[in-house]
Amino acid sequence: MERAGVMLYAFNDRIEKIGGWFVAVFMAGMFISILMAITSRFIIKIPIPWTEELSRYLMVWTAFIAGSLGLRKGSHVGIRFLVQKVPRPVAKWMGLITNIALLIFFLFLIIEGARMAALVAGQRSPVLNISMAWVYASLPTGAVLFAAFVLQSLVGSVRDLPDKTG
Repeated sequence: MERAGVMLYAFNDRIEKIGGWFVAVFMAGMFISILMAITSRFIIKIPIPWTEELSRYLMVWTAFIAGSLGLRKGSHVGIRFLVQKVPRPVAKWMGLITNIALLIFFLFLIIEGARMAALVAGQRSPVLNISMAWVYASLPTGAVLFAAFVLQSLVGSVRDLPDKTG
């Protein structure tokens, strides 16, 4: 169990680094796209039609990837607040149950998200003319990242349970 935890942690470190780069690139793309939209619409007075669509799709991808990175860092304030208010043994069990529930939810999102992406593969986006599967693929991709990070947390929760220090 210990070795699997170490391997999962190392794998997730790599995913976190790559995910961070994707978020940075997507955010830069969004910034440039929105800047071009504002400049072309209000200064040049000739709107560029694809800028709004591109920035919207980049925002969707950024939200799923950055959300998963936030989960790994423990940045979800609501969950942390509740766990800090209960006794340590109860918090350990709450963490375990929460991680199991989250893992089941993310596995559901992976399956249904992939199904949705396949369903819309024939549709094209209005302006960019790309397959909508690329946009919808953000859901199962983000869910895979969320699941990987929750699985790491779950392994940590299981490892902490036998601890009798309370």
